[in-house]
Amino acid sequence: MNQNVHYLTPPLPTGAMQFAPCGLLRDVALFIYSQAPYPVPEVAQAASIGLIAGIAGSAFQTPTHAGLNLYTMAVAPTGIGKEAGAEGVDGLMSAVLPTLPAAKQFIGPSRFSSEAAIHRHLEKSRSFVSMIGESGKWLQRVSNPRGSQHDRDVATVLLKLYSKSSAHSIYRGAAYAKEDDNIADILSPAVSIYAEGTPETVFSALSDDFITDGLFPRFLIFEHAGAWPARNVNRQRQPSTHVTEHLRALCQRALDLLQQQQYVEVRIEADADAILTAFHDEIRRVLETADDEVTRHLWTRSYLRAMKLACLCAVGTNCQMPTVTTEMVVWAINIEQAATNNVISKIVHGETGDIAKSETAQMNKMREVMNEWLAKPWPELAGYNVGNETMHSMRLIPWSFISKRLRNKPVFEKGHNGANATLKRTIDALISNGEYAELRDFQKREEIKFSGRLFVPANEHDFWKHNGNYLKAR
Repeated sequence: MNQNVHYLTPPLPTGAMQFAPCGLLRDVALFIYSQAPYPVPEVAQAASIGLIAGIAGSAFQTPTHAGLNLYTMAVAPTGIGKEAGAEGVDGLMSAVLPTLPAAKQFIGPSRFSSEAAIHRHLEKSRSFVSMIGESGKWLQRVSNPRGSQHDRDVATVLLKLYSKSSAHSIYRGAAYAKEDDNIADILSPAVSIYAEGTPETVFSALSDDFITDGLFPRFLIFEHAGAWPARNVNRQRQPSTHVTEHLRALCQRALDLLQQQQYVEVRIEADADAILTAFHDEIRRVLETADDEVTRHLWTRSYLRAMKLACLCAVGTNCQMPTVTTEMVVWAINIEQAATNNVISKIVHGETGDIAKSETAQMNKMREVMNEWLAKPWPELAGYNVGNETMHSMRLIPWSFISKRLRNKPVFEKGHNGANATLKRTIDALISNGEYAELRDFQKREEIKFSGRLFVPANEHDFWKHNGNYLKAR
């Protein structure tokens, strides 16, 4: 049998994020996917990126002089097969270690007990990936302002280390009363993380404060929200000779560079650079026009992550002279946009557990429902048994429709003092913002045969005023 060919790889589900277009990053993802008893593409994607970032993080640099470390997270329901990510990484490294024992330094601890523990490990290995299970609970713990000081210190260190992998960055050590306990400075440390979690634990604490705290937005989130995978009856138990040798070559190249305290700057083709520059400019426009800190925090590292993803693909394709191509850049940008848009969509649609703290999500959800009334044709709304076609044609939004559509949504149901109070606060906020106005003492109620509360977009209320039908905006 030709061991260079991956036989019986399960097909990717429709709509799944595509693996890297070429090189070791693709081969590693395919192996992790093919060896899983229940293959989940998002798990294979996150784990493969985490592993290659852990190896290449400090030894290779982007054209903008950033290291290639990344924090990735696979999010999927309990029992679906998330453990296959870490198991696949272990299987790959087990194939490499017999001929290159030093490569074990690229796999870091699965738990950080304190700031000092991270420092101590960095003294032994300044480029590694840590695989963290139950990451939702872990993130909640280290991000809790009322948590233990050790946990908070770990979060602070990981925030700092994310951007300390560039060639000339130094992570400063610590001095203690006993000189033997002192911790040395670390040159360009590259800590990568591959984490696993469930939607319930990862998104349950996704409030505005949790995001602006800074650690969560540093993760590239791969969520599997599709159908449960079928059992893989033809699992690939061991990586092919081709994949093993390719991975070993990358480990050896990285070890040599680290030992010599050197690095390789990844090149980029002109057309690929132009696409990345356009993406950078687009992100800048989003950040400049965003009216909330949550949006800024979620998008602010998107360009850098896309650049790092493309460079990891290039390193996996040719670790001697890595060069980013257009194909790699397009893949990287698509991955970054899909992952970030997915998190933003959850916030906008009120799909996070502790969403009651997020007024932004509540307002966005109410805007969505009010726009639905205005935009959809009447036959699609008639089934709600609220209002009538006449008032719909007059663009009058009934409160009963808003309430019926939203009162059972978690974003309102879990709000302070319950759904009704939260709904009232939200419509008051939209009115105060000048987005909507309430029609009071509306003169055509008999014509439309409706006696409940009515709202109109603020930019249309002058029409009613000039026609004598609008008396007072609240």
